[in-house]
Amino acid sequence: MLQLRGFSSAIAFIVTILVLGTLSSFSVEWIRGVSIGDIYGTFNLPPLVPPKWLFGPAWGLLYILLGIYCANLSFVKNNRRALYTYMYVLALNIFWTVVFFSFSNFLLATLMIVAMDILVIAIIWIDKRPIKLLLVPYLLWLLFATYLSVSVLILN
Repeated sequence: MLQLRGFSSAIAFIVTILVLGTLSSFSVEWIRGVSIGDIYGTFNLPPLVPPKWLFGPAWGLLYILLGIYCANLSFVKNNRRALYTYMYVLALNIFWTVVFFSFSNFLLATLMIVAMDILVIAIIWIDKRPIKLLLVPYLLWLLFATYLSVSVLILN
């Protein structure tokens, strides 16, 4: 029964995170009236910028990994500090999109993403379980996104 509960919990977390991430992206269009892709195309961009089409699949995969990790973390009673830190990261992640793309506040967005980097590293440090390795692709993507965010801040 615990396995079924864990599986259904993981599905619920994955769906919730996917929905929140999608709403965050759509909110940019609701606020600005144009898509993230259109806004992204107006920026002066640094070298090593991936193609626009890569962001959707990358975030989809990352949200799935984050959902699995979050579901697992929610069952661990003595790891509440990691769970609450993780919730801060998710909130920052969702609001980062709005701050960066809707309001073009590149400085605040850069500070937010650096905070996410630090918090994810802290979670990986705090959580002693092997499942924390699900956060490594997210951390790597965040670090790359930090490079992009700092570059957009400097170049625009």
